[in-house]
Amino acid sequence: MQIYLARNNIQAGPYTLEQFNQILATDQLLPTDLMWHDGMTTWQSVATTLQGQTHYTPLDNEESHIINNRPTANEANPNKKPQDSVWDKYNANNPHKNHEKTQTSKQTPRLFGKSDRSNRGMDIAHGNKQLVLASVGSRILAKLIDVGVLILAALPLTIAIINSPMFEKLKKIAESGATQLTSAQQSELLATVPHHILVLTNVLVWGILFLQMLLLTKRGQTLGKIAMGIRVLDLKSNAMPSFLNLIVLRGIFPLVVYLMSPVGFVFLLVDFIAIFMNNNRQSLHDKLAKTYVVVADDTQTNPLKLNPSK
Repeated sequence: MQIYLARNNIQAGPYTLEQFNQILATDQLLPTDLMWHDGMTTWQSVATTLQGQTHYTPLDNEESHIINNRPTANEANPNKKPQDSVWDKYNANNPHKNHEKTQTSKQTPRLFGKSDRSNRGMDIAHGNKQLVLASVGSRILAKLIDVGVLILAALPLTIAIINSPMFEKLKKIAESGATQLTSAQQSELLATVPHHILVLTNVLVWGILFLQMLLLTKRGQTLGKIAMGIRVLDLKSNAMPSFLNLIVLRGIFPLVVYLMSPVGFVFLLVDFIAIFMNNNRQSLHDKLAKTYVVVADDTQTNPLKLNPSK
């Protein structure tokens, strides 16, 4: 017996009855997942077929049909030929994935994903899914949240400066049109700030920066991106980007350019406009790092194609 499974119109299998029961025993199946095997006239949900069974034993008369009569799991096109299914096309374009269709190993199969963790293969979800591109608005709000967190971390220093005798002098310097303090003025300002405030501010700011970097390398998310439910992924592999691409090329390098006046403002503007100029909504720093930003979903990964949000 060959059993096929499907989730979100993505077909997996075939699996032997023994493999299917191994999958069932490891709680990899959802009640809403679809299944089909010889003898079934149509795809049915796992919950409907099993009816509470923890070990599947099909009836003898359920094996009356040949495998070529297998219907497609694509509900939008029930008459679609099996060989034209999304899963078949995916495996045709990815020969190294074909082992998932003919597993004979005694090991429990991995559903809708690969167990290989090469290229930092952090399969966020163990599945194939059409990922949704993050909206521009969610990306902007995520960035504002990240900036806001840093501003809050620097709040003790800001309050100390406002209450310092140097503040009135700073106002006069700003009114004169100066955009930067000289080294002497910076030293004079810091001398008016209590030492414990400087220490606290450094701990808070560097602590936030370290936390953000840790979250990025582990989850592809900053605090702002977590709040907005979006994630950075490698454009080619849909796995976590490398440290070089994610932190250096996507994070540090653009920040250095942003701080360069007046080049930084031009780069920031072009960086933002670039999001609207390509199908993957990549900014300049995304293109440089070969990344893109998608709606975070910890149950699926490795998309067959992108389905931009509207």
